[in-house]
Amino acid sequence: MALAPTNIDPNHLVLYAYTPSAAAAGTFMVIFGVATVTHIFYLPKLRQCFFIPMILGGVMETGGLYGRFWGHSSKNDFRAYVLQALLLTPAPIFLAATMYMTLGRVIVALDADRDHTLIRPRWLSKIFVLFDIVCFLVQMGGIGMQCTTSSSVQKTGRTVTISGLVLQLFIFAYFIIVALVFHRRINARPTSISVHHSIHWVRHLRILYATSVLVLVRNIFRVAEYVEGSDGPIGHSEVYLYIFDSALMAGLMWAFVIVHPGRLLRAIKKLKNRCSLEKVEEENLVAEIDNQQLSA
Repeated sequence: MALAPTNIDPNHLVLYAYTPSAAAAGTFMVIFGVATVTHIFYLPKLRQCFFIPMILGGVMETGGLYGRFWGHSSKNDFRAYVLQALLLTPAPIFLAATMYMTLGRVIVALDADRDHTLIRPRWLSKIFVLFDIVCFLVQMGGIGMQCTTSSSVQKTGRTVTISGLVLQLFIFAYFIIVALVFHRRINARPTSISVHHSIHWVRHLRILYATSVLVLVRNIFRVAEYVEGSDGPIGHSEVYLYIFDSALMAGLMWAFVIVHPGRLLRAIKKLKNRCSLEKVEEENLVAEIDNQQLSA
């Protein structure tokens, strides 16, 4: 890789305080890979293109875990180390982007107005995704700075990465507040769509709450990891990585496989089309009766 310095001596390079587990990396590669393929299968079926970031996040998780799998047999290979660092740390940003867009589309589909949300429904997704892009650029810049042999540059890069992770924490915390406020307000002032018996939107908000907690816990773990540095307990055991990162993000991806918001949005669209058709038929019937009365 271009990021790998050409003057590195692999015999004296220490990248891990342990030997990465091939079994753990391989297992989670399969878990993320299958989830990613499933979301790719859903994409044309449910016609929800806003799930493309979820797929990209799954590809990054799978690729990053391949870097750790590679690192098992090549523990001191700088390319394998950079691959897992560049992909695993920012991958959840893409998963979060899908969650932001999910909430925005659900709010719009339920015909909620400005009084139901803290942010205008049409702008909600755009604002959160914009901040998501900022987090991605900051984290990638910080990780890129750490892919060097200079200790001072690595320290600066670690600080930049921590800043990106902390910013993402605040953004996600506010996202949860926005979702909770919307939930409370639409319960207090329901729309005609939200009270329809065939539209189970509450289930999808609960999935958003649950997966939001997973992202928050994961980001707190990553902040702790970077603050501690390589000499901390997290840096000396990869079990924390799989418990507080890979397992949580895999749970997020599979939660959206099981309860896919595309099904909700499709159900709402069908209901609206049916209601529109019934309204047109009713208007035609009234007009026909009026014409018959005039003729008589």
